[in-house]
Amino acid sequence: MFEKKVKDTEKKLDKGTKNKGKIAAKERAVLIIKTVAIPLVLASVVVLALYLAMQSKFEADSLKGDVLVMKEKVTANTIVTKENADKYFTTVSVELTAIPSTAYTSVSELPDKFYIENVMAKNQMVMKDDISKSDPVMDKYKRGYEVTSFAAESFDYSVNGSLRHGDVVDVYAVDPATETLTLMTENVYVDEVYDNSGNRITDDEGVATSFTVWVTPEEVESINTAVVYGGIQMYLKTE
Repeated sequence: MFEKKVKDTEKKLDKGTKNKGKIAAKERAVLIIKTVAIPLVLASVVVLALYLAMQSKFEADSLKGDVLVMKEKVTANTIVTKENADKYFTTVSVELTAIPSTAYTSVSELPDKFYIENVMAKNQMVMKDDISKSDPVMDKYKRGYEVTSFAAESFDYSVNGSLRHGDVVDVYAVDPATETLTLMTENVYVDEVYDNSGNRITDDEGVATSFTVWVTPEEVESINTAVVYGGIQMYLKTE
């Protein structure tokens, strides 16, 4: 009977040892899962987040397009060539819905030589009607021109003092023989303007008193005559 109890006890011990072994194996399995699976899950979450972020960026970028804008403010009638276009223009990315169908998208779309028809502000989009390959006023200078300067006082209704680079004017002077205001030359391009101190005016402030203009060979005599007459008055061309 004693032998039977010993055997029963041994069986219970063996069973307990096996149970403990099974428990230890389960614990090791759980530990392995925690050690391997959790980092994998976290890595998957990170990868998913990166994917969603990249997908979102891709979708946002797909809704944008390039458009050509001005680097700085530019006056009307400025002559530009492909060689110096980078001085005036740059490309930016904006929402596609904000890009008009008439907007330029890159410098490569511009003509080889052209005029900026309108006064352009910094960062302003460049439209097809802002650029022209020909101009009824400016084209006359393609045959050549001279640069001349003269002083001119301000008069009622004239715009002498407010003229700026890029303006186009008609030049009048008082004929001493008839004492009447006479048109001497029309469609004259104003290249630079200066104040009383001889400083070049580049902004809207200041009163211009001296002017540098372009004149064709045929216009030189008329401008010289106007200077001799004195009292030059200039009137801005609006078209």
